Amino acid sequence: MTKRTLHRSITLIAFILGIGFLYQPNSMLLKGISLPLLTVSSILSTTSFSTRWLVEAIAGLGLIIGVGFLYLDVPNFLRSSAFHLIFAGGIAFGLATRWRLQMAIVGGSILVIGFIFLFQPLNALRSTALQLILLGMILFAILFERKWWAERISVGAIAFGLIFLCQPFREVLYQTGFQILLGGLTGLVIVVHR
Repeated sequence: MTKRTLHRSITLIAFILGIGFLYQPNSMLLKGISLPLLTVSSILSTTSFSTRWLVEAIAGLGLIIGVGFLYLDVPNFLRSSAFHLIFAGGIAFGLATRWRLQMAIVGGSILVIGFIFLFQPLNALRSTALQLILLGMILFAILFERKWWAERISVGAIAFGLIFLCQPFREVLYQTGFQILLGGLTGLVIVVHR
């Protein structure tokens, strides 16, 4: 068995188990295990399959479904799977896409929209801001050509997140600090490892 065949097998097994665990009723443990399985599957899929356009199409479909689950009126078990689909789909799409510059711009736009949603009075927008911030940061950190800028933006988000969490003056800053910190940390981990 070649290394590529082994990676394909691991990718498919991790994907099938991840999706299966994600939709098990009443099992938070399996749902928690599904995120690393889907993440491993998304990373390995871009290196083990030669048809990158197929990986890009499947990941794009996963992103569309995940974002749809955030904003459409769907049952709660589907809405709760949106984060997993967006996170894993964002990684696979970012690694596989042929439109690097265009998708880096889209990722930056999604990131800005996520930050704007953090400070909206509507709970429906605020509750989806973290998923948008993570999706935007994943796409931006993977695809933006100037690694230095992506790294500085990530470090800046970490710094602002920490400042917002530690300041005693405005409650809204405290409430949004964790999302900003997590978005920056995600971006920094991706930029350092690309």
